[in-house]
Amino acid sequence: MPIVARSDFQMSSTDETIAQLHSRSNTVFVVTTVTIILSSVFVAARLIVAFALSFAIDYGTTKGLGKHDVEIEPQWLPSLRKSEYAFTILYNPALMATKNSILIFYLRMSRNTQTVLRIASYVTLVVVNLAGVVLTFLNAFQCSPVRAAWTDGSNVKCLSIITLYSASAPVNIITDLAILVLPIPVLTGMRLPHRQKAILVFTFAMGIFVAIVDVVRIYYLQQASRDFDSAALKNSKLGTGEDFAYNASLAFMWSAVEVNVGIICACIPTLKPLMKRILPAMITDRTTKARTHSGEKYQSMSSQLGVSPQLFRMESIPQVSTPPQVALPPLSPMGVHSPSIDGGHNPAGHREEEEQMDMMDFLTTPAMRRTATVHTGATENTTYFGFVNMKKPKSMMKTHGKESLKYCTMVTILFFLWGFSYGLLNTLNVAIAELANMSESQTIGLTSAYFGGYLLGPLTVGQWVLRHSGFKSTFITGLCIYGVGTLMFWPSAVLTSFPGFLISNIVVGFGLSVLETAANPFLALCGPTHHAEFRLLLAQAVQAVASLLSQLLAEKVLFAGISERPTLIDVQWTYLAVALFTVILSLFFYYTPLPEASDADLQAQSEHLEIYPTRKFPLTGISVIYTTLVFAVLSQALYVGAQECLSSFFTPLLDSRVPASETFTQIFTFTEDNWLLLGHGLFAIGRFLFAPLCLLFPPRTLLLISMICLTALSIPIFAIESLSPTAIAGLSLMVFFFEGPVFPIIFASALRGMGAQTKIAASALTAAVSGGSVFAFVMYGVQKSRSVQYSFVVFMVLNAVGMLFPLYLNFFGGEAVKHQVDPRDMRIGRGVWSRGDRREGDERPDTPIRRLSERVSFLVQKIAVRRKSSAELPVVEHRERKRGSGEEGGGGEEEV
Repeated sequence: MPIVARSDFQMSSTDETIAQLHSRSNTVFVVTTVTIILSSVFVAARLIVAFALSFAIDYGTTKGLGKHDVEIEPQWLPSLRKSEYAFTILYNPALMATKNSILIFYLRMSRNTQTVLRIASYVTLVVVNLAGVVLTFLNAFQCSPVRAAWTDGSNVKCLSIITLYSASAPVNIITDLAILVLPIPVLTGMRLPHRQKAILVFTFAMGIFVAIVDVVRIYYLQQASRDFDSAALKNSKLGTGEDFAYNASLAFMWSAVEVNVGIICACIPTLKPLMKRILPAMITDRTTKARTHSGEKYQSMSSQLGVSPQLFRMESIPQVSTPPQVALPPLSPMGVHSPSIDGGHNPAGHREEEEQMDMMDFLTTPAMRRTATVHTGATENTTYFGFVNMKKPKSMMKTHGKESLKYCTMVTILFFLWGFSYGLLNTLNVAIAELANMSESQTIGLTSAYFGGYLLGPLTVGQWVLRHSGFKSTFITGLCIYGVGTLMFWPSAVLTSFPGFLISNIVVGFGLSVLETAANPFLALCGPTHHAEFRLLLAQAVQAVASLLSQLLAEKVLFAGISERPTLIDVQWTYLAVALFTVILSLFFYYTPLPEASDADLQAQSEHLEIYPTRKFPLTGISVIYTTLVFAVLSQALYVGAQECLSSFFTPLLDSRVPASETFTQIFTFTEDNWLLLGHGLFAIGRFLFAPLCLLFPPRTLLLISMICLTALSIPIFAIESLSPTAIAGLSLMVFFFEGPVFPIIFASALRGMGAQTKIAASALTAAVSGGSVFAFVMYGVQKSRSVQYSFVVFMVLNAVGMLFPLYLNFFGGEAVKHQVDPRDMRIGRGVWSRGDRREGDERPDTPIRRLSERVSFLVQKIAVRRKSSAELPVVEHRERKRGSGEEGGGGEEEV
């Protein structure tokens, strides 16, 4: 009876399990049916709309599309304008249908496994449809009344179709790139033979042709806009303007090519069965085929001999015995069948099913329970991306030497990127102000909007992604946001819209601030802790050089002929190139293994440095590290504000010293732009020179010297009106030089010893850059009431108040603060962090000359001695254990 009861209990539990498994049937059926119906609808819709679009263009060519005005018959004009109007309405729905079908295919592909791909596909789907609907209605109602789009009339208001298409181009580029890039990480992570994987990735990458065609289409749209006067372009309706049918014909043609090529690329992934029949060698992997053939031969031999296949196994391999289980229906939607109970095999049928399991089945199969296997000791220090095996990097806290140099060099690319963007934005804002006849306050507002993004990015997206996903995810997130911001400049430049440029600057600043939230602490933490200021100064120097190069490019190439032809087309192409570069850079960082630092690692490092959050000032009872952070954030905000004041009003200061009877070059020899380039060059040189000085002198001392020099040099600039123009220019250039090292030293010093709060502290220090959005307006207000020279009193006050932080580090904070911020050589010995090799009782003063001699001696020893040091060798400990009644056993125990 007990046995029967237990059997009944097992059967009932099994029935409950089966019922739970079958309870998903309705969900699977509904989702699968809905997605296949939607994809079929969109496939049919894209064909119908694309045919109508192409027919409208073909019909238009019979009525004069592509011809000059003198060749077009008057009776053709109504039909020509109707065909052009039909094209404008059908273009966006055709793109929507194609992209929707592809994205729904992605949703089917990721319905059970790929969460990130599914969420990103939904987001892209929303953007595609929202933008498509808006643009379709704008094209449909481009004129008031609507009939005015293809008929003549008075009191008509119309949007320029060329301007509208040019302004909407970035949306197409963003969605094209998203559709192209989204499946690549999923495909490269699949466990497939290399040939099949390469073909699969290449198949999906065919979508790059759509993006290429879109770029070609944009080029011809730009060419069409060049053929119209800028004022007439903004106010002309569809079909009007000199030689409109001729100038816009190639843009219409490439728009149709873009739609049709998109349909072709969307169909390519479904051609696998056809290619399998025509060129099976491209699909089938020889290694897999050989293994299948040998397996068939093995099964045939065992069946002919009547011997169990188990006997052919090596005796050294342990046999895993599993308890009998009740047969359940298959868990996978692939329909994989289990072998029968009698042990019969069907190798040919199994191979047939295996070949029929396509990519869709593989990607949509949920995770199944793992069968009992023998563990083969997989290595934990490798990362597999499908094509290559990369060594997984060690913790950021343990990198040194060549490893630290390699990773820091990779991340320095990001410093170059945002330095390039910052320099380009400064020059672009001035050019925009000239083209759009903006006031000086509006020009300052563009720069302030850029720094306003720094207040939002680090405190929202930046800190959250950094704390929850790490440095690599923060890099990729910042690059994506920055890429979208650069493409937003395109419609703003086409429309010459001040609100558009304002929003674009905010988004670009937001994206770069997210980047900087992770990049600055990465450089400070990746490597020996006592070289943090050195690494960050060098990386920030690269950023300054990039800013200088972008200004040279903008002034000598992009804006060289802006006075002759007031257009920003060249700048649009520059930002398009930057956006494409960010996509490539995002993929690069995705596939590059970078070291990470957990909060536990950061806290352990601080404790080994003997820096604790519980250490407080005796009198106030306030924590030392948090007091240091507050002073650093305040000083950082004031410094960046002063830096932007000098950058914005340096050339106006020099202009104010030029007499009315003379020109600027007669007084200063060089032009205003060249003087600004010279100042930014000295800014970069200051960072390069102070980097090695941080290895010899305490960074807090160098910071104090820089802030004292900034304050002292700014006093005569605003106070002495009788200074000669060359003296003011010389003092200003010296200010640029001493400004250079301030930001990196503040950041690295304040970050040291923050422990588990390091990432929060990095976000706060990055958000302090938003100080650049405030004080330029204050300085501008003083100029309006007094003079340009006197307004530099704001610059002096900012530096004087910002000097509180180095004074706190060197004098007011005491030994506790010096213990926190001063670099100390922490080396790894015997598996834990230990102090440097200074002996106990050594009370000799720690001078720069002594530190330099110690480092030189250490380098000489490293070069001369090629063997491992004793601190790096394993430690063997022998212990004797007593056995029995006082006898010593000989079984010593070794611990390594």
